[in-house]
Amino acid sequence: MKKRKQNDLLLFFGGLAMLVAGLYWFMSKVTVTNHFIGGNFRLGGFSVSSGLIVVPFIASVIWLFIRPDSFLPKVCVVLSIILILAAVIINTSIYLQPTSLYEYLLMLIFIFGGGAMVLKVLFNPKYKD
Repeated sequence: MKKRKQNDLLLFFGGLAMLVAGLYWFMSKVTVTNHFIGGNFRLGGFSVSSGLIVVPFIASVIWLFIRPDSFLPKVCVVLSIILILAAVIINTSIYLQPTSLYEYLLMLIFIFGGGAMVLKVLFNPKYKD
């Protein structure tokens, strides 16, 4: 029996279509919420109100305008921005909406099956230099 030759371009685009469809289907079933405004940010053992997170940023921006040639206010502005981003990320919650097991398994088959098909073509040894 003769082995059938595979069409790598068809395999790649079919896998890419499966991967995109599976990721879209999965992302449409996910709910993302954020409690940054009105919530509390835990910093070590202290609970800090989310509104107080921006106080170091405001102070460092004022300090930056007073002494624009100094290095320390610039560092404080960067650290304040990192602190604000960390607070937003920590207060973000991701929930999967209720789905049937059948739907969930189909999503996973589309995502990982499509990804495997794409990777099979991308890492095919016959295309190496």
